[in-house]
Amino acid sequence: MNADALPLLWINCVERLKDRVNSRSFWEAIEQTQPITVEDDTLIIGLDPANFNLAAHIQQAAIRNTVDRTVEEMFGRRLKVRVIEGTTLADWEALKQREARVAVMRQAEDTRRAAEEAQVTTWDSLYEYLSRLFIQTPHRALPQGKARYANEALYTLAEAMDTLYPENPDDLTERSLARSLDRIANASEIPAPVLAFELERLRAWRKANPDQKS
Repeated sequence: MNADALPLLWINCVERLKDRVNSRSFWEAIEQTQPITVEDDTLIIGLDPANFNLAAHIQQAAIRNTVDRTVEEMFGRRLKVRVIEGTTLADWEALKQREARVAVMRQAEDTRRAAEEAQVTTWDSLYEYLSRLFIQTPHRALPQGKARYANEALYTLAEAMDTLYPENPDDLTERSLARSLDRIANASEIPAPVLAFELERLRAWRKANPDQKS
């Protein structure tokens, strides 16, 4: 698309949207926007940092369909509309770089966790993983952090039991399972019998929903 045509197209979109959306808050927000670029199938528009709180008026679910339809009419193609903080192409490029860095960090974290989980091949390695998991849990000193740890730990334990816990477990296996439950209980401050009950429920759900185990 010709960059020189973008400002005029967006001005026409804004005027048409003001006719179609009966909301003064939306009018004030959309009037403050600046068109930045069209990239792939996305129209990037921006608000300066001082007015970025107005973006919520543009992104309301009830309004988005009208915005998308109007943009499609004016631009002659279906485009997603994204509102960013900033009004220049440099602001958009900087945002993409930040998002790319975050994506790389998330991928690295996912890879690390997958590698750790793949090493859970014995009860001892499972116990060690449950200990590391608690240390890595954000806000683990707060009640919600403990709850998140317990939830993820139970899912990990249920998956490990697929290979570590046979249909007719011996006494050593039962004690190993109890040791893991006690580790989760000590960290989360949730009684071990309660965790055992939730584990049984989780395993029953996984057995009834084999396609949704992950």
